[in-house]
Amino acid sequence: MGPHFTKQICIHGHFYQPPRENPWLEEVEKQDSAHPFHDWNERIAYECYRPNSEARLLDSQGRLRQIINNYEYISFNFGPTLLSWMERQEKTAYELILKADANSIINRSGHGNAIAQAYNHMIMPLATLRDKITQILWGIKDFKKRFMRDPEGMWLPETAVDLETLKVMVDNGLLFTVLSPHQAKRFREKSTDYWRNIDGTAIDPSRPYLCQLPNGSQITIFFFDTPISQAVAFEGLLNSGAAFKDRLMGAFSNQRAWPQLVNIATDGESYGHHHRFGEMALAFAIEQLINEPDLKLTNYAEFLASYPPVAQVEIIERTSWSCSHGVGRWTRDCGCSANQKPGWNQAWRTPLRKSLDLIRDEVDQLFEKRGEDLFKEPWTARDNYVDLLLHDHSEMNAYLKSCEKGDLSPAEYVEALSLLEMQRNRMFMYTSCGWFFDDITGIETLQILSYAARVLQLASAYDPALVNEFLRELFPAVSNIQSHIHGDELYKEKIAPQVIDLPQVAAHVAISALFDKPHASPKVYVYKVYLIDFVREDFGERILLIGQVRIQSSVTLREQRLIFAVLYLGAVDLRCSVQPLSGGQLGYEDLKRDLIDTFKKHSSTELIRKLDGYFPHKYFTFKDLFIEQRSRLLEAVTRRMFQEQAALLGTFYKKNEDLARLIVNHSSRLPDTFRAAARFVLNRRFLRELEKLSQEIFPEGLESVLRDINFWKIELDLSAAQKLISHRIGLLVEKLGQDWSNKSVLSEIFRFLDMAQNLDIPLQLGEAQIELFRIIHKDEGQPKKEISPEMKKLAERLAVKLD
Repeated sequence: MGPHFTKQICIHGHFYQPPRENPWLEEVEKQDSAHPFHDWNERIAYECYRPNSEARLLDSQGRLRQIINNYEYISFNFGPTLLSWMERQEKTAYELILKADANSIINRSGHGNAIAQAYNHMIMPLATLRDKITQILWGIKDFKKRFMRDPEGMWLPETAVDLETLKVMVDNGLLFTVLSPHQAKRFREKSTDYWRNIDGTAIDPSRPYLCQLPNGSQITIFFFDTPISQAVAFEGLLNSGAAFKDRLMGAFSNQRAWPQLVNIATDGESYGHHHRFGEMALAFAIEQLINEPDLKLTNYAEFLASYPPVAQVEIIERTSWSCSHGVGRWTRDCGCSANQKPGWNQAWRTPLRKSLDLIRDEVDQLFEKRGEDLFKEPWTARDNYVDLLLHDHSEMNAYLKSCEKGDLSPAEYVEALSLLEMQRNRMFMYTSCGWFFDDITGIETLQILSYAARVLQLASAYDPALVNEFLRELFPAVSNIQSHIHGDELYKEKIAPQVIDLPQVAAHVAISALFDKPHASPKVYVYKVYLIDFVREDFGERILLIGQVRIQSSVTLREQRLIFAVLYLGAVDLRCSVQPLSGGQLGYEDLKRDLIDTFKKHSSTELIRKLDGYFPHKYFTFKDLFIEQRSRLLEAVTRRMFQEQAALLGTFYKKNEDLARLIVNHSSRLPDTFRAAARFVLNRRFLRELEKLSQEIFPEGLESVLRDINFWKIELDLSAAQKLISHRIGLLVEKLGQDWSNKSVLSEIFRFLDMAQNLDIPLQLGEAQIELFRIIHKDEGQPKKEISPEMKKLAERLAVKLD
C-alpha cells in the first residue's frame, strides 16, 4: 500500500468526434468548412489531440522549458471510431496516447487512465437492448485491442443513462461510469440509512457511490464537479493554468469526513480546440498539482480500488449531461439547441428519429430472418463483427468460419457480410451528433442520413419499398433554412446522389484514366479493381476509352464484371457509360470494334447514338468522380484551360505594372481592370509557390508575390501558406536531429522565419519548437553537447530554453 492521501484530483477528458467516413468509401472526404485542413478530424487533431500528447510548458520569458504528455496525468476516453481514424491518419499522437495509458498503469497502482466508450456514441436509453449489448461489447473489444487490457470503466455518450444500460455494463465486467450530479435522484450514507432526496441540490461529487440494479448487481458511479467542469468548458478558466489549478484546489472542504476526490469531466476538445492553448493551461495545472503537498493526481479506477464506495445512490433514468429535459435533445424540440437562433425550432428531431426507427425495426427483422440461414446465431455474429472491423477486414475467412452455419457458398458469404454491414451502418445512423445541433441540414445530420442511405441500399435487395416508407416518415422534418426544405426533399437532393454502387466505381476508374495512366489493378478506397482490357483512341481534342474491369468490394466481397466506354470532348465535357458484361468476350470485341470505327469515321453525335444503343441505362459525367479525384482533376483541367488567358493577363499586368504603381503612389484610384488582372496573376504565382512548398522546395518567389499582394491590397487567404510554412520548418528542424552542423538546413529555416517575419505571417511553430527542444535535451544526464552559435540563435528564434 502506498501513502494515504485524503485529497485527490481526477481530471477527465471525453475525446470524441462522430464517424465522418463516407459509408461507401470508408474514408473521410475533404470538408471545405475545415479549411485549410482536409477535414475536421485533421483540424481537431492538429489543435487538440496532438498538442495534448506533447504539451508545452514555458518559463517566465515565454521559452519552452519542458514537454509533458497530458494523457499520462488525466483520466480519458477516446471514441473508438475516432481512434480508428487516428490509427490510420494521426499515428504519432495515437501511439503517444497508448503509451500514456501504459505509463499510467505503472504510476497509478496498476490502473490505467483510459476508460472505454460505447462504440459510436449512440444515446443508450433510446437504444434497443440488442443495440446496448452490441455498443458496449464493441466498445470493450475496441478498447482491449488498442490498450491491451480490460477496461474498468466506460463513458456513456452524453452521459445518457438508464438502469438497463448499467446492467449490460456490469454483465460485461465494467465497474464504474461517470455522470452529472443532476442525474442523481437520492442517496444514503450507507445501506442501513434512510434515503435522502436531492430536491434540486447537487449530490456531493467528492466520493463514489454504489448504485444497486434491479437484478441485484451493482455498479459504482462517480459524479463530476459541475461548476468547475462548466468553467473549463464555457467560462474561460483555461485562460490561466494557475487559476485552473487554484479552482481545483479550492473544491476541497474540511467539513467532509471521507477521502475526497475532486473530479471534473468535460469534452477533451476543450483543451486546445475549443480554447486555444488549453492544453498548455492543463499541462501547467498538472505540473503544479504534482508538486502540491498531501495531494495526489489519480484516475477513477485507482481511487475506486483504494476507497470502495460506502454511500449509495439512485439515478434519474433517461437523463444526460447536455439536456435539461432528460434525453429530449435526441427525440424532440425540447428547447435545447447550440445557438438559440430566433425563430428556429428543432421539431425536425422527432420525424428524423421515427424514420430511422422504421428502418431499424424493418432491417432487424430482415437480419434475423435471413441470418438464421447464414449464421449459427445472428446477433452473436453481429456482436463479434467488430473483430473483423478491428483487423480492417483482413481476417475475413477466419471470422466467417467462426460464425457461419454450415459451409456457405461464395454468394452466401457476400450476403452474410452485406447483412452485417447493414447492421453496422444501422447503428451508425444513431450517432448522437445527428440530433445535437440546430438544423437538419447540418453536416452531422447529413452524415447520419448517409448511413441510413447505405442501410437502405443494402436492404433494397429484400425490401425495395422501404425507402419510400422511410421518406414518408422523414417528410415532416422541416429545415429552418433552405426555404424550409422538407426531410424527404433534403434526402433526395443531398443524400441520394451520394449512393455508390460498383458501376460508379468502374466509372471513376474509367474517367480517371482520361487524365492519369491506368494501373493494371488499382485500389480505389475499399474497392479492388482488376483492369482486364483497355484501349484509348485520340482524335484531336476528342478521346475515346473502352475497357473491361472487375470490381470487388473488400468489405462485402460483392463483385461485378463491367465494360465501359468514355467519350471525352474537352475540358470537363465527357460521358462515361458502364454496364455489366453480357454476350461474352466475343460480344465485347464486336462492341469495341464498332465504337472505335464510329469514333474514327463519324461525328460525335453518331457515336453518342451508338453509345445509347449499347449502353441504354444512365451514364456518368465528371461530377460522378469521387470528391478527392474530382477536385484534383478539376484543378489540373482549369490550369490548362486558363494557360492562354493567363499569358494574356500576365502580359497586360507586366506592361501596365509601372503605371499602376505610379497611380497608387499618387493616391489615385486603381482601375478595376488592372486590379482584376493583378488578382488573377498573383493568385497563380502564389499557388505555384505553395506547390513548391508541398514538394519540399524553397519557394524563392513567395516573398516577392506576397509583397505585391500587400501592395495592391489584394485579399488572399494566407492560412494555407501559414500551415505549409510552419510544417516545412518543423520538418527542417527534424532534419537537424540527424546533424546539428547542417548549415544548409539551418540557413533554410532562417530564411523561412525571416520571410514570415518580414511579411507579418503568423506561424504555428509549436511542432518545430518541441522538436528542437528534444534535439537539444535528448541526452539529459550525459555530458552536454557543444551548441553552435547558429543553434543558439535558432533556439532563441523558436523560444526554446537551452538549460
